[in-house]
Amino acid sequence: MPKNAPPPRVPSMRPSSLPPRATDLGDVVKYREELEKIIQSTGFYHAKATSLMGLGQALCERFGGEVPGRLKDLVTLPGVGRKTANVVLGNAFGIPGITVDTHFGRLARRFGWTTDLDPVKVEAQVATLIPRKDWTDLSQRMIWHGRRVCHAQRPACGACGLARLCPSYGIGPTDPEVAAKLVKTGPFS
Repeated sequence: MPKNAPPPRVPSMRPSSLPPRATDLGDVVKYREELEKIIQSTGFYHAKATSLMGLGQALCERFGGEVPGRLKDLVTLPGVGRKTANVVLGNAFGIPGITVDTHFGRLARRFGWTTDLDPVKVEAQVATLIPRKDWTDLSQRMIWHGRRVCHAQRPACGACGLARLCPSYGIGPTDPEVAAKLVKTGPFS
């Protein structure tokens, strides 16, 4: 299963199939164990289960069970930082956001858009260069390109469709045959 893909059981879970609200500690333990089984393949499942349970509780208590559509509200939720909040806003609400993960930050530096390592600063700097309406698509494409072609250690420069535009061209192999062998087709990390 590709990294970042939901486990097979998650898409089939709907509110009508979920258990009723836990009423005692035994219920909470049982539901936590079930949740951990569902998300185990994603890694760090104990911590993620804690965040998800806290997230569900916070959504119910503070937002009436609805996912808020504002960055300032999303980042107050357990396990939700700017990166996740921008993904939610862009993909669930159609509100453009720049999602700076390790891949996005690396490519922004390689493209010469920034020299910063701080994701918030990278986000702010790139926001001045790219039209707002394109932020969500740009984020997805940059992350995809960073996972597939422009790797941290050995970017596949000779197989890169952006090579003629890239100021960092040549930091990885430029021979097309050598570079083509470096291109990842999935799963990604």
